[in-house]
Amino acid sequence: MPFLKKHIPALSVALLVTGLLAAARTAAPFDLLLFDRFLPGLGFVQIAGAAVLGFWLTGKFLDPAAAPRWRRRTWLLLSAVFFGQLLLGLTVSPRFLMTGELHFPVPMAIEGGLVYRGEWRSFMPILFLSTILLSGPAWCSQLCYMGGCDLNRAQAGKGFKAFSGPVGGRWYFRLGSVVLVAVAAWLLRSFGAPGWLVVALVAGWGAAGWSIVAFVSPRKRQMAHCNLFCPMGAIVSLVKWVNPVRLRFDRSRCTRCMRCARVCPYAAVTAADLEKGRPAPNCTMCGDCFSACAHGAVEYRFPGLGPSKARTVYLVIVLTLYVVFLMLARI
Repeated sequence: MPFLKKHIPALSVALLVTGLLAAARTAAPFDLLLFDRFLPGLGFVQIAGAAVLGFWLTGKFLDPAAAPRWRRRTWLLLSAVFFGQLLLGLTVSPRFLMTGELHFPVPMAIEGGLVYRGEWRSFMPILFLSTILLSGPAWCSQLCYMGGCDLNRAQAGKGFKAFSGPVGGRWYFRLGSVVLVAVAAWLLRSFGAPGWLVVALVAGWGAAGWSIVAFVSPRKRQMAHCNLFCPMGAIVSLVKWVNPVRLRFDRSRCTRCMRCARVCPYAAVTAADLEKGRPAPNCTMCGDCFSACAHGAVEYRFPGLGPSKARTVYLVIVLTLYVVFLMLARI
């Protein structure tokens, strides 16, 4: 069965997508899928389409030369679907919203909402942590609705470049945003701040973030929002180690050509990182460096697997999550 053997990764994604969406459709107390909402009973058609999409995308991502281009396209598609359905939910029909209740489409609201409400078992924190457990830092390279916009704005310039100054200095900004959001949310909750003030502060943070995406990222030619401003990106960098997949540099094959550094949208590769044999902690394992390396020096590592199989397994997990997220990308 040469066909089956060749397409095992793509078939795995298709089957996993089918199983996860079917299980979610059965278990949810309301219609999760848009087909069921607008064409009652035909959610299985949407699931079948999602499986075909997962099969097709797997072939694109397994090709190292094509993977960066398709990552950019699919990530932007996720952002467009997410914000498009939000717009339709506000202007056309609340059926485009997940529950009919509006929540802030700002990543910091995951952390801020958790502290402000004190609901440790709420949906978004559980989804966020589960995603990291399954796919490591892929939240910040394929699954966040703002990240796709930031990547495409950063690439509006003529290629990427490193931030000025020591790369490690960015952690002052990144950890500072985590602390700022947590402290602000705790103070708002402790002092019983009026709802209008909470809404105004979250909206202001969101406006600041979108301004960075629109103007700073293309000017800096890096993902400035994700690298400096977003607290969830910093949290991902701190807790991604619960996932066993790693990205490593084979120093014996590395020629220090720095091509990997030039394509990294997160400024996670420097000469010092190459000497250490691993990228900086803010690496999201997006794989752009893997695709750019002409010497095979960039490797995915997973216990018990060779580098090639480790990359394949990681892509199967990430693409499965991506397609499921795409089908359920609603507030």
